[in-house]
Amino acid sequence: MLRLTLAILIALSSGLLIGAEARMYIVDDDGFAQYRTIGEAIAVAKDGDTIYVKAGTYREHITLNNRIILMPPRGEDGAVNLVGDGNDIGIEVLADGCRIEGLTISDFTGPGIYVNSQGNEIVKNVLVDNVHGIFLNGTSENLLEKNRQEGGYSGIVLLSSSQNTVTGNVAKDCRGSKEVPGAGIRLVLGSSENEIIGGWINSCNYGVLVEGGSSANAVREVLFDNVTTAIALNSVAKNLIEKNNVSNSTNGIVVATSSENVVAENRLSDLDLAIMISFGSTANVLTTNHVERANSGIVITESTANNFDENRLVGVRLGLSVDGSGAESFDNAIPESNTIDGDPILYLYGRSDEVVADRKLGHITLASCDNCTVDGCIVTNDALFTHSSKGCRIVENVVSKAYGMLIRRSDGNEFRGNQVSESRVGGIMLVESGGNVIKENNLSRNGWDGLLLRRSEKNRVLSNTAEANQQAGIRLDGSNDAEIAENSVIGNGVGISISGSAGCIVYRNNLIENSVQAEDDGENLWDWGALKGGNYWSDHPCDGSPCLAQPRPVGVNASDFYPFGERDGWA
Repeated sequence: MLRLTLAILIALSSGLLIGAEARMYIVDDDGFAQYRTIGEAIAVAKDGDTIYVKAGTYREHITLNNRIILMPPRGEDGAVNLVGDGNDIGIEVLADGCRIEGLTISDFTGPGIYVNSQGNEIVKNVLVDNVHGIFLNGTSENLLEKNRQEGGYSGIVLLSSSQNTVTGNVAKDCRGSKEVPGAGIRLVLGSSENEIIGGWINSCNYGVLVEGGSSANAVREVLFDNVTTAIALNSVAKNLIEKNNVSNSTNGIVVATSSENVVAENRLSDLDLAIMISFGSTANVLTTNHVERANSGIVITESTANNFDENRLVGVRLGLSVDGSGAESFDNAIPESNTIDGDPILYLYGRSDEVVADRKLGHITLASCDNCTVDGCIVTNDALFTHSSKGCRIVENVVSKAYGMLIRRSDGNEFRGNQVSESRVGGIMLVESGGNVIKENNLSRNGWDGLLLRRSEKNRVLSNTAEANQQAGIRLDGSNDAEIAENSVIGNGVGISISGSAGCIVYRNNLIENSVQAEDDGENLWDWGALKGGNYWSDHPCDGSPCLAQPRPVGVNASDFYPFGERDGWA
């Protein structure tokens, strides 16, 4: 070990006063100092004293009952290693105004540093494989700066603690357990008015987890990388999440059962899910966030009265998704200042008699809208969604290479002349929607079905083209009393598929070279008698318009008794 100069030794051995009262003590595990253990020095130190600990390994538990500075000598090399000795806690800080600097603390079965006092400074320490790195319990006005935590459950925990500053810290590999979530920084049980500024969190389950009624905290300018969820707000209010950078992670920012939080100017890239607002979260403000390269950009579920403004989404597969069990879940303010690849998001809630025509848009949603028209628009990225909307006209729009049209709980609408092709999922999908007319649409080369009706009653499907869809050209699932007529269903996995449905009539359709032409497990009609006839089947040659006495079986119980012998034979 390096030796102190003779002058310093003399000063230390004589108890030289530093200022009016403060004294210095030195600890060296090799014995060339006043004390061989830190505990021996602490036993004699008083308020304001400094204990210098020379490089070495110290297996002990330390309690600071006086205002003490604990640190290595300035300018010396080597680590001061405080190693677990069977105690839960490495350093227990019970006195106000202590400073702990430059120590390496490892292998304790509880916190490396536990603080139950005010106004302390914990600076430039390394904490490795403790259950928690630094744990603040019911404290305030502490400074935690430039510490490094590796392993364990959480790097820094604030429990019922307020007005602390946590700045420039690093946390890695905080993975937690099934019972205890792992987090780089965790605020819990009413921890409020704390500032988390800067630093880097890597390879943790959560980057920053704020929960349990914690409010008015700020998380700013933190770098998150390779985390499961970068920032999570759970049952909290009035926190500020600002100017953070999240990359190469699963989830970016998740807000659950939380209100009046501000999420602003964050950059999120290379994620599965960038921003999620869920489970009854209300009155949150999300503004000027930048999302790049994500599977999902903004997801809102079961949440209302949130405000989104000037958020920019670039290179996302699905920019905006809003869902919920009731129409009120869609009552969020999402103006056209929000964009996907530079194209505006059109989000209309509670509107009547609006006309949107000849627009290029990244996304369209009509929620609780009556008698609105969307005409001649191009949707470039997401989809055209309707929810709880009635009497609307959706005509002559192009939704290609996106997510198609999803129609939920919407009755009495017209969908005519739209082109929905090469969708990542289906073309037009109706769920719990009745009395709609789906007419003259081109539904081709979609990843699932061209047209899907699920639990949707009394819809009319007329003169559409459904071609080369991966699954069914037209599929009915639990949808009764549908009329399916004069459609061209060509080269799909299944031409027309009907399951769990009754009272449907299918006639004058062209079914051409589908892998399976048709399937039906119910009691439905596949012709309208000799007068109007049935359908044309490319795999069922017959003579006549319609053919007589040459039925074409469909499924187990049904048959087309009046098929046509040629395409468009009814014309």
